[in-house]
Order: sequence, then structure tokens, then C-alpha cells
Amino acid sequence: MKITLLNIQKAGDNKDYNGGFGTTFHVGDSLLARLLMKIRSGGECFPLLSYGYLSGIFKKNGHTINVITNEIPADSDLIIIQCSLIEHSLEMDFIKRIKKETDSKIGLIGPFVSVRPELFTDYADFIIQGEPEEAALKIRNGNMPEGIVKSNPVLDLDSLPFPDWSIFQIEKFSYKPTLPASPFTFIQSSRGCVYGCNYCPYKVFGEYRERSVKNVIAEMGHLVQKHSIKSLMFRDPCFSFNRKRAADIANAIIAKKIDIEWGCETRLDNLDTGLLDLLYESGLRAIKVGIESAEPDILKKQKRKAIEVEHQEEIIRFCDKKGIKVIAFYIIGLENDTRESIEKTIKYAKKLNTDFANFTICTPIPGTEYYEQIKDRIYESNWEKFDNFNPVFKHKNLSAEELRRFLEYALVSYYVRPKFILKHIMRKLR
Repeated sequence: MKITLLNIQKAGDNKDYNGGFGTTFHVGDSLLARLLMKIRSGGECFPLLSYGYLSGIFKKNGHTINVITNEIPADSDLIIIQCSLIEHSLEMDFIKRIKKETDSKIGLIGPFVSVRPELFTDYADFIIQGEPEEAALKIRNGNMPEGIVKSNPVLDLDSLPFPDWSIFQIEKFSYKPTLPASPFTFIQSSRGCVYGCNYCPYKVFGEYRERSVKNVIAEMGHLVQKHSIKSLMFRDPCFSFNRKRAADIANAIIAKKIDIEWGCETRLDNLDTGLLDLLYESGLRAIKVGIESAEPDILKKQKRKAIEVEHQEEIIRFCDKKGIKVIAFYIIGLENDTRESIEKTIKYAKKLNTDFANFTICTPIPGTEYYEQIKDRIYESNWEKFDNFNPVFKHKNLSAEELRRFLEYALVSYYVRPKFILKHIMRKLR
């Protein structure tokens, strides 16, 4: 069977982030805002991790796999599309054209089609609801499904083949300036999230599961040897939740002499200086951490566990001294946010002065607890606006225009500061 994995994507958008729902980077309309957007989009080129896994599964049974972007394949038996929020109308246009112009079967995957399958059932031959791998194992044996196909979370992640990157132009993957060494790719050592943040899209596809350290290290070695990968990012929502396991991975990287720079997403309260020393020795060069707000009570309202200020500052200072880049995330317009609390968060972000800071507008993602809580206040019907950079619901204390102004001010004022610029100059001089 000839299978095409079709990527439908506008430049600058990323369908693999935000738990697979996708996100953009629309800061604002000022000259400085547009400049920031251009800089951001110029250095980042990401693979779709789900396509890597699917290719690995299908190839095992001898199927021919192809991946293309923004084109309609002419001679495929099956076309699989990972759908998103941010490209909904573009994806639907492609799906309708495929049905009209080809005889190919169409299968849709992703968290958005999983939580809102009714939007797609008239246009696709089948929809995989849930993590796609279990259903893909049946397809690879020649069982073409129909309608809505429930696919359970993969409990034994070690049972999955390594993602197949040979179908991609892997030399084009990059994650600059966070991890400048290329080629670059993603790796996933765990799935799901153990925490209870009510806006979190990572919980849509199942609870927390881990791969074995041995399996993770085998894949890292494979990436270096077969694809000459120089840097990678762990796509785990919280890499160091299990500190012992994180340490075991680092020790194994060192023992196997795997020469690679890597980054991860985690929580600052799951890090300490001793662990960071070890992770750095193994190649850690960047961490992505959610701080979200400077107000603990506001975080509590969203069921997010606040982190002690002293610990946050200690870890960030330590990373700065070690040469580990820190990318901090902040959310504007959380449920109880006020003008004062947002200003406090922006001020706190500047105080921490991390290597990069990402500010987004609080967005209720379909399938999350938060979406269900406030769906009566959602006024936006265009799914593409659910990108974390556009207001989509009526906030209790702030207008949509105020949220937009705060977002642009936060990002522009953060990056156009002498303290921030000086930090990057000093880093280059080290």
C-alpha cells in the first residue's frame, strides 16, 4: 500500500506544539512585533513527531511511505493528515480537494479531531480518535478502517519502533537559537502529564507513561549514528518529573559517550543544582519552563501548583552560570488576572531575565477541563484563533483589546531592554 503523510501548514506555524493542537507566534502589528515574529520563524523548523512514528510502523510491514507538504498526492492508496486548530480552514480545503480530485482514502489524526470528530466525519473516510499508533498497527496489516476509530493510549512505549526520519529532509530541521547545532530533531521519552493544570492540552491523550532508559538511549544512539543528529529536544511535557530517571538517562548518555546537545521541557521544582550539573555534563544546553504568573493565587485557580520564588530564582541563576539557556513561559489573561497582576508578571519576567521569554494569551483548548468550565463565555467560532495569541473568550476583568495590548507590550518590552541585550552580548563573549 502506498501511504502519504500530508503536512498542511503555513510558514511560521507549528502543528506539533501545544499538545498537538498547534500554535502560531502572532505577537502584534507594530514594527518591533513583526521583527520579533520574523526572527522567530527564521530559525525554527520542526518535524511532526507523529508522522515519524507512523512511518516507522507502516514501513515494518513493507508499505511505501511518502511525506509531502501543501500538495495533493496523485497516486496514494491512503492519505493521512494530522489536523490542528491553527490550520483548520486550510486543512478542510485540502481534504475537500482530495475527495474531489483523487480516489485516495483519507484518514485524520490528532487531538483536535479526537475531541471534535463531528467536524470532520462528512469529509474523511476514517478518524483516529486518540493516540494514532494502536490504530496504525491494524492499518499496516491491511485493515482499512471506516468512521470513528477509537485508538487506545500506548501503554508500553518501548514497543513502538523508533520514529522514521528517513522520509524527511532532516538536514533542514533546526531549533535556532535555542539549540543551534544541526541537524536537529525531537525525541519523546514519556507521554502525558502528571500535573492537574486545567488548561493543559497534554492530558487529552492519556495519562503519564515512560519509556525505559535503555530504549531512550538506543534511540539517541540511532539518531547520532544514522542521521548525524547534533542536537535534539525532548518532547516530554515534564522531562525531570522522575528525577532518578532523568539522572539515569544522563548517566547513560555519558557512559555511552553519545556526543549530542539536548534540551527539555520541565518544571523548575523538579530540578536542583546537583541534577543540573549531571544533566549539563551529558549535554543539556536548554530548558523550557512554565512560570505562567507571578501570582500564586491565580495559578491555584487554574489548578497549577505554584513554585517557590526563591527556588525559581536559584535554578535560573545556576543555569545562567552553567551556560544552560532558559526559555520561560508566561500566560496573560488567566481566569482571575487583572491589569495589576499582568503588570506584576511582566515585571517579574524581566527580573528573571531568562534567555528567552514566551508570553501567550490564556486559551481554552477543546478537550481540556478549562474549556468545559468557560465554554459559555467563548465568543470566537473560528478555530484558527485558538492559537494562544488571540483572545477567544470574554474575560472577567479585561477586554480583548487590553489582552492584545498586554501581549504585545510584554514581548516587545522584554526583548528591547538593555539588560536583556547585555546578557546576550556577554554570553557570546564567554
